[in-house]
This record gives sequence, structure tokens and C-alpha cells, in this order.
Amino acid sequence: MSKKDIQTIKQRVKDTMNNPILNLFYQNNNSSEKGVKEWTNLTKIQLETLVVDIIADEVNPDLTYLERGKIRGVTKRSFYRTLEQARLNLIRAIFTLMIAATLNIIDSPRLANFNELSQNFLDLITINKLENQSFEEKEKWIKIYTKMIFENIQKLKTQTALSKPLQKN
Repeated sequence: MSKKDIQTIKQRVKDTMNNPILNLFYQNNNSSEKGVKEWTNLTKIQLETLVVDIIADEVNPDLTYLERGKIRGVTKRSFYRTLEQARLNLIRAIFTLMIAATLNIIDSPRLANFNELSQNFLDLITINKLENQSFEEKEKWIKIYTKMIFENIQKLKTQTALSKPLQKN
């Protein structure tokens, strides 16, 4: 593994982990605010390990788990164990979506608010990718959408959308 590969991987991991959208799910780990476990089933360490693995594959697929672990500052065993946990959590999330799709929950009119939330999140991703806006302009829109998304999440957590029968107008 060359020094250039290591520097490239570390910089790309740093850039990815500083993505403002990813940070929505992992902000203020030391505060009393809900966050890390509340909004995603990947811990920040699992996410970082997964990111290191993906970027390492892109830069140099021949890197061993020992080398990938060194990039993260952990042992080979710790890197691999955390990577396995991250992959399992992703698989579980995908299976949960497959169950929801099988039960026709995803397209249900009862989930209009959930679908709106999903669209807001997609809009947020699009805003983050815009290249013709200044950093300040992006930050402003990201804050607006973030506030809106988390307010909607709080409402949805208490909503009984799946338990109430549809109301006819």
C-alpha cells in the first residue's frame, strides 16, 4: 500500500464523514438530543468503517483488512467485526423495506406524510449536490430542510398513521 493511496483514502473518508447530510444523523453525540441511534441503525463507527471499506475498494481493491484497519486506527479483527456489524445492519434495513413493500405499506395513502418526508430528504440530497450555489447558500437551505425534516419526524413518531383506518372525505 503506497503512501499516496493511504492519503487519498484518508482524505476521501474525511470528506465523506464531513458531508452535512450524513452529519444530520450523527450530530452532537455528547448532547442530550436524540440522534445517532434514533435516526439510523448504523453507529458512526460502523458508518466510518463502511466508508473506509468502500473507498479502499475504489482506490486499491488489493488492500487487506489489516491495512484498512490501520487507516481507521484499529486492529484487523476490530475493523472486520465492525464492518460485519455495519453490513448486517444495512441488510436488516433493506429487508425491513422489502417487508413494507410486500405489505403495500410504502405506497399506502396512510403513509403520505412518510412519503413527503422521503421527498424532502431527496430534495436535501439534491441541494447538497448543487455546484452552482455558494457554500453559504447550500448551508442555508440544508438548515431549512433539516429543521423541516426533523419537525416532521417528531410528528410522525406520535402519529398513528398505520393503525387508523382511512377517513373518507
